[in-house]
Amino acid sequence: MVRFRTTPLLLCAIGFSGLFLGCGLFFLSRHVTLPDQSTPRVGPLLTPSARPSHYVGSHACTACHAEIAAAYQSHSMAHSMSEIGDEIAIEDYSSETIIPDRERFYQIERNENFVTHHERMSDIDETILYDQSMPVRFVLGSGTRGRSYVIDHDGLLFQSPIGWYANGKRWDLSPGYRTNRTQRFERSIGDGCLYCHAGRVEHSDLIPKRYSSKVFLEAAIGCERCHGPGENHVHQMEILGEGETCLDSLIINPSDLEPSRREAVCNQCHLAGEGVIPKFGRGLFDFRPGDLLDDTVVVFVKDEKTRHDSGERAVSQVEQMRESRCYQASSHLMGCISCHDPHSRPQPDSIDLFYRNRCNTCHSENTCSLPETKRDESPAKGSCIHCHMPRQSATDIPHTATTNHRIPRLPSTQPNAMPNSMPTATASPLDYVPFDGAADRLSPRELDRARGIFLSTLSSMQADPRVAESAQSLLVPRGIDPNNPREVLDTLAGDVPSLVALASLFASNGQITAAVSCWLRALEFDPTNEECLSMLSSHMLRIGNLSQATLLAENLVAANPSIASFHAQQAIVLGTSGKWTEGIAAALCALELDPTMLSLRLWLVGAYEKTAQTEKAHSQRDISNRMRAAASR
Repeated sequence: MVRFRTTPLLLCAIGFSGLFLGCGLFFLSRHVTLPDQSTPRVGPLLTPSARPSHYVGSHACTACHAEIAAAYQSHSMAHSMSEIGDEIAIEDYSSETIIPDRERFYQIERNENFVTHHERMSDIDETILYDQSMPVRFVLGSGTRGRSYVIDHDGLLFQSPIGWYANGKRWDLSPGYRTNRTQRFERSIGDGCLYCHAGRVEHSDLIPKRYSSKVFLEAAIGCERCHGPGENHVHQMEILGEGETCLDSLIINPSDLEPSRREAVCNQCHLAGEGVIPKFGRGLFDFRPGDLLDDTVVVFVKDEKTRHDSGERAVSQVEQMRESRCYQASSHLMGCISCHDPHSRPQPDSIDLFYRNRCNTCHSENTCSLPETKRDESPAKGSCIHCHMPRQSATDIPHTATTNHRIPRLPSTQPNAMPNSMPTATASPLDYVPFDGAADRLSPRELDRARGIFLSTLSSMQADPRVAESAQSLLVPRGIDPNNPREVLDTLAGDVPSLVALASLFASNGQITAAVSCWLRALEFDPTNEECLSMLSSHMLRIGNLSQATLLAENLVAANPSIASFHAQQAIVLGTSGKWTEGIAAALCALELDPTMLSLRLWLVGAYEKTAQTEKAHSQRDISNRMRAAASR
């Protein structure tokens, strides 16, 4: 069991908070008018009550719904997550598979129910410099478009850089790894990923922010994700007398919900948005079928007019469908299940007929305007979706629609290229709006908070002072004097995401004192927050407070011992403190996790020289030189 030395740090936090609060710092870089004295006093947000969690698992549904349960096994959602050995094998493990990537290469090894992913580097003489192997525990994805692979480090989950692509039936680097090669085996997988790619997770009762030893209570997406917790429904069915019927209110049938709540069941996963911000005190797994999406999260999307004016096009199925004439002419009654059967998928040879029948539920009297002979010609062969929902040119990109959900009336003469939805460098804070009119339902405090957190992330991507200024203003609650740091920190008590976002804005703006006060306050409520621990340890090292820098670095490594840079940070702190033996040990841990850290290898050369370990210093220098030469090939 990992133990965190939180008590000394908490005393440190109280001491430093008092110091910074007494500095009279300005929380905003510009002068802000004091709030009207008549404004009601604002206090910390109240934690909402827990959501009902009376889950029983999909197996409990099978007794009464065997036919639906069997059909559901044909759906990709039923295979969204599997443990190695339980998955339907679609990959090619028949030969040694090599994925070249400049000086590195990757290999996939399967031995019965064990899969290992390797990253190797060779020098210019083809001598292997390192072979880092990682055992894979879970398969993420049904394989319809591809698969990713999940590594389990004692309840901390990470994505492998190796992925399987259905298009071309090939192994390659997972999406994003070619442009960010530093992630390697350290791309963290948390609730943000698992919520839509798994059924139900089980968090550890012993260690914060980790999953239990089994990780999943139900690996794949199951019945209760769309129908809600089923314990009460199952219990009533078990005690019903002959001829009695179960109360509909004990289980959710999405088709019986009003449109916005019905669509929220699908949108909880199929609406990517530009940013998804959980409401205060809520997590992604708090959504329940029957809720509105904004009961749990605030999803920001590009304003339609802004997107149209900039020439951008939506990439998610949800936003595309809402742009379609079919949706708009239906008074917004049309939805996902108007066309899709959530319980099964049509067989490949019946897809065209299946969707043609769905189209004809609305268009039976106003059918295709083409002559029947023309309509039945290749390649369409009478398929509505061939012309009106053409496939995108790129189908390997995750979280994007594979077909055009705008349902254009006339086929485009232009290639149906994958649109670009990335935020542009000139985006304004006003370009992003809460999805589906959520701004009208959220309280001003909750809306400001969500927008502030979202814009703080956006500002780090764009380096736009307008965005940062807007985020900073929004994160300080209305009615609070932004020039009174104690009042700001007290009002944000317990709101760790807001405190961390505000700290990031202060730090990027050079307001380090204000940033430190926010990091310290956040740690009072979340002692294992990695960003706060890392930033504070670096700050304490800069100002020469080596004892606190050491303690913070120690807690950082304890919070997540699977990140190489955390061990490297600890090594540098220990070395600066003159603790070379401990520093060298920390550096070696870092290099075991990431052998490519050349700057740390050079630091290690110096550490070995300081401790008169000449041969080891020479060895590290030699490896560094060979790696550098390999990278320049």
